[in-house]
Amino acid sequence: MLHCCIAAMQPRWASMLLLLCSLLLLHAPPCSAGPSQPIYPGDDAPVEELIRFYNDLQQYLNVVTRHRYGRRSSSRVLCEEPMGAAGC
Repeated sequence: MLHCCIAAMQPRWASMLLLLCSLLLLHAPPCSAGPSQPIYPGDDAPVEELIRFYNDLQQYLNVVTRHRYGRRSSSRVLCEEPMGAAGC
């Protein structure tokens, strides 16, 4: 009799664990795929901090504005015919 009750409760605990894990994943803070933008230290910051900020800013801009190679950089226009054939 006890074995029957334990077997009936096991799927309930598995579904509760799955629900709990799902809620934890949904509650997690979103993460960014790209680099974070550097924070300006202020006008009265020491020279070393300003140099570090401008170096970080240059690196950030290099990553954000770099050229994308591959299918997106294709020279074909969206509405152009595939083999250069004239359309109707």
